[in-house]
Amino acid sequence: MGAYLKVHDIMGKFMDLPRDHVHAYVIELEESVVVVDATLAQSSAAEVRAKAESLNKPIEAVLLTHGHPDHYTGLVKFADLPRFASQGCLEFAHREDLAKAAVAKSYLGDDYPDVRVFPDQIVHDGQVLILGGIPFTFTDLGPGESDADGMWSFVLDGVKHAFLGDAIANHCHCFMRDEHAFEWLKILDRLEREFDPSTQIYVGHGPSPTSRETIAWQRGYIKAFLDAVNRLEDRSLPVSRATQEKVIAAVQKYLPGETTLFLLDYELEVTIPEVWKRFASGAS
Repeated sequence: MGAYLKVHDIMGKFMDLPRDHVHAYVIELEESVVVVDATLAQSSAAEVRAKAESLNKPIEAVLLTHGHPDHYTGLVKFADLPRFASQGCLEFAHREDLAKAAVAKSYLGDDYPDVRVFPDQIVHDGQVLILGGIPFTFTDLGPGESDADGMWSFVLDGVKHAFLGDAIANHCHCFMRDEHAFEWLKILDRLEREFDPSTQIYVGHGPSPTSRETIAWQRGYIKAFLDAVNRLEDRSLPVSRATQEKVIAAVQKYLPGETTLFLLDYELEVTIPEVWKRFASGAS
């Protein structure tokens, strides 16, 4: 008989979007529960907590994949529990809090906590936590979609379950503002080497779980963005809205539609010149 496992997926609010894109996961093991990521809005995080408690098993820990607000802000509902993340993730979350709390408050109002809670337990690359009798391994992926991406994974009955946050999205527009696109591509190459076809990939945005094939889609999205920026003829500063829209239109040829398009569009006038600099420095 195989080991007991149920992964409950809770969808949370995402700024001005409805309940359709921010994943948090309640991992139900035989004798305990583990939570991965915590959503953004207090009401969504409360639903995650309620789901975890409804299973009538102790909640052992909350594991954070990275420090974007839509993943850490809901930790306010888990302040009484151990909250694990890398040092890089913790530091990034604090930077994000300083930069984005006022914006999030303007969108969510009382559904955004006035006082945020952060990870309180630091883990290192390769560290293993035994939770519910299962070895959970933390992999520090480094800069990618965020300044400090991380993966939590375990193997049951020969199948790897990998919780990747936003290092892989599933057919929705992506956040490029943190300016690590070239490093992100290297992360994807690594994951493609390490994952086999049976790997179950749990993502932060888009249908989940997904399979190894989604890595190729994510790589294609990033390359479509980089190629669009590199092909721009007008490189005058400040970057005009017309120039930004050329990049957006090019990426939409790869992924038609506007689902989470605001992530791609966020401060694009700042991101584009930084990508030009990376190309000029020989990044690849």
